[in-house]
Amino acid sequence: MAEPDLILHNGRVLTLDPARPEAGAFAVRDGRIAAVGADADILRGRGRETRVVDAGGRAAMPGLFDAHPHMDREGLKARGGIPIGGLGSVAEIVEAVREAVSRTPPGEWIVTMPMELAPAHGMPRYVSEPGQLAEGRFPDRRDLDAAAPDHPVLIRSIWGWWGVPPFPSVANSAALALARIDRDTKAPHGTDIERDASGEPTGVMRETNRAPILEYTLFGCLPRFTFEDRLAAARTAPRLYNAAGTTAGYEGHGLTPAIIESYRRADEAGDLTVRLTTALSVPSARMDDRGVGDWLRRWADRIAAPGTREGNLALDGICLDFGDPNVARIVATGYPYEQWAGHFYQSVAFDRLVEIATLAAELGIRLACIAYDIEALLRAYEAVNARVPIADKRWVVMHLTRATDDQLRRMKALGLIVTITPNFMYHATTRLGLAELGAEGTPIRRVLDAGIPVALSSDNVPVSMFWAMWSALTRYSADLDTRLGESFLTRAEVLNLIARTGHMLSWDEDRRGAIAPGMDADVIVLDRDPLTCPEDEIREIHPVRTFLAGNEVYPAGAAA
Repeated sequence: MAEPDLILHNGRVLTLDPARPEAGAFAVRDGRIAAVGADADILRGRGRETRVVDAGGRAAMPGLFDAHPHMDREGLKARGGIPIGGLGSVAEIVEAVREAVSRTPPGEWIVTMPMELAPAHGMPRYVSEPGQLAEGRFPDRRDLDAAAPDHPVLIRSIWGWWGVPPFPSVANSAALALARIDRDTKAPHGTDIERDASGEPTGVMRETNRAPILEYTLFGCLPRFTFEDRLAAARTAPRLYNAAGTTAGYEGHGLTPAIIESYRRADEAGDLTVRLTTALSVPSARMDDRGVGDWLRRWADRIAAPGTREGNLALDGICLDFGDPNVARIVATGYPYEQWAGHFYQSVAFDRLVEIATLAAELGIRLACIAYDIEALLRAYEAVNARVPIADKRWVVMHLTRATDDQLRRMKALGLIVTITPNFMYHATTRLGLAELGAEGTPIRRVLDAGIPVALSSDNVPVSMFWAMWSALTRYSADLDTRLGESFLTRAEVLNLIARTGHMLSWDEDRRGAIAPGMDADVIVLDRDPLTCPEDEIREIHPVRTFLAGNEVYPAGAAA
């Protein structure tokens, strides 16, 4: 064997390779695993230029695959406004605004991130009820006026899937005036304007829409995210995911052309340190059928399966979605603005979905769709399959939360890949009807037993795939403070679901997802062993080192 570039030894290497499940060491050459074995055997091959890393007895395994990361959204949080996370009182929030005033010229907007308490075990906790703050109420216009009499101020609401509705935002008097919100203003769809006893707006607005619409309606005057913000997010977000052990992901919800371009530039600069495969988001709420057809034909050469690759960025397929048609109409007025989403908001009716998906199939483009209504989605996929066979095209069902045995049989027959977000059991039990489903919800075990490939995802809440592993195993609901039945999964099985199966989504299962000769050297070294640590510590696992193609990308500034 030629001299390796890197040797890692003195570890418990969980290879996820059935031919050799564990080893003590491995060697890397030209970005790929060159050899796996015992310490003495691997160290014997080191050369003068070989970097040798002592794992100190720690567990090492393939890097994690997030099947629905929304990575750009995590990076955008640093550009979304003044951070007020960890502030548990109105007084602290007001003081943060007052401090921002001291460094902001009069008349300029002061926008903060949403109200957020300190995370619990890494899970974000956004404020949705007044009782979560020390004073038992939200800040209002008068609180913000006292801190910022000469600036318009808005405390943003969250992206809808980060927390529990209704989602509060707060404006001061100057912001309300710019937005022309007064006692006679009608609240837009899914939004409540809180008013005092005299009928005047208090500055507090609460929204139930999953995709916030205030920027598209009352607060169209608010400064919007720019392409420079998107580019900054694309350059910083990958390191945040590397710090959680993620080295690859699939954005099945799709990205807009602007976000794709931001990732392309980040990759060109060497900052895309996650191998990212993304579907294209289709602006179906903005375009008629002819427009969508023209859009798909223009992109077909780049997104037809198995897609196109440039560095660490791959384009493959499209996403269609069954969203709220009222929200879709409103958000479409801002086209091509994406706000927090990173994708276009869609609400595609059944018959239209079949027609668009059939055209996609004819063009060789695969489809990913969220399983809001799994029966309707399966009927749509089956209608397409009757016209253009898709059984070997790896079409995707995302966020599966329920399925009958018959539906699983049909998924298998269609050759679908399923993605599941276990964390929904923790923070969205009530919202998704998982309380009623109990042990029948989030059916990871049954999907596996049906022979359907399934990969797990974070959905960005939180970004750690070890949180997803913990949720899959415990099935714990914070809403109900109980477990939603038994998982009947082993830790070894779930490791495969967070590190190996997802590579089928990017057609890379033969080169990624295991520490074996010839595989890409995407590896993480962990602060505890996921197979043996106490169960509740699984969600606390963090990498101490993350390697992509044998280059150390975490911690920051690590040697290459």
